[in-house]
Parts: sequence; C-alpha cells; structure tokens
Amino acid sequence: MSPKLTKAEQTQRTRRAILDRARQLFATKGYAATGTEEIIRDLGITRGALYHQFHNKLGVFRAVIVEAYSEITDSIRVQIQPLDTNWEQLITGCQAFLEVAQQEELRRLVFVEAPAVLAADDLTAIDQYGFGLLRASIQLAVEEGQLNVLDAEGFAHLVNGSLDELAAWVAQSPEADRLKTAQGLVETLLTLHRSGEA
Repeated sequence: MSPKLTKAEQTQRTRRAILDRARQLFATKGYAATGTEEIIRDLGITRGALYHQFHNKLGVFRAVIVEAYSEITDSIRVQIQPLDTNWEQLITGCQAFLEVAQQEELRRLVFVEAPAVLAADDLTAIDQYGFGLLRASIQLAVEEGQLNVLDAEGFAHLVNGSLDELAAWVAQSPEADRLKTAQGLVETLLTLHRSGEA
C-alpha cells in the first residue's frame, strides 16, 4: 500500500496536473479558445482548486509561460556549457534561442500566445532569468575586450530586442532557411561590434 500523500504533496500534484493539461490546451487551441472547465475536465479537480492555485485562467497561463521560459533558458545553458569561450557561448546562446521559434509547442506558447495575452512589462519580468544570462555574457565580452560598444547594458537590451523580433519572424514560417537567416543576422550583429584585437 502506497503511503498517503501529505496536503503539500497533494497540492503540488494538483498544481502539476493543471499546468500540464493547460499547457497542452494553450499550445494546441490557444488561450482564447481554452476554458477553465476544459482544463480541469478528466483531472478530478474542481474549479475551486484551480482558482485556489492560480486565481483565474490568466494565472494558469502565466504559470505555463514562466515554465516555458525557464525551459528555454535551461536548454540554452546546456548547449553553451561545454563551449570553451564566452564569445562562442554568446553566439551559440543567441542562435539556440532562435531555434525555439521553430519548436511547435514552445513556438505557439512563447511567440504567438504570450505576446497576445500578457502585458509587455509582465513578459519582461518573466524573461529576467534569460535576459540575465545574455546580459552577463555581453558584460564579460566587453570586459574581456571582445566587444566594443557604448554601453554593455544598453547593448544587451539591443540584442535582446533583436532576438525577440527575429524569433517572432522565424515563428511565422516553418522554413529552415528563415531560421538560418535569423541566426546569421544575429551573429553578424554581434561580430560587427567585435573588437579588432579579439
């Protein structure tokens, strides 16, 4: 006989079930076409349990997007970790972010639904972890004399904005050429600011 779950474990299991079901629905049907009844259907969960955990449908959606951004950042970390230099990590990290725009589930969640549903400042707050990774890499490149820019913080925002726009552009088409073009453009942007002595 399996041990009885504690209240905290039951709460965590309920939360996980809601998030998994909601993510699948938001990624396939979209936010607007997904109702709270559909999220809890077949889960053995009441609407009250959903509201207790997340307050409303928007709260569920925001939690799904927070997890999606965390997955993206963790995936980028895994890809850049084995690389020898910060410069390689910077280029590869930016290009890895753009690849997400052609991964069907994340593409719809992050580049189609999230900008349509969440306020821009909320998305900025959610992306602080990923942006922090980019900013630290650019700051290090400046300190190592690899990047020649007016201001490291401002340049990090410039690159981040460019990545967001390029990813949205890539997300509009499944063509591999569009992704390759976007990856080439961001590498060109960074290389144009590379110091001659690097």
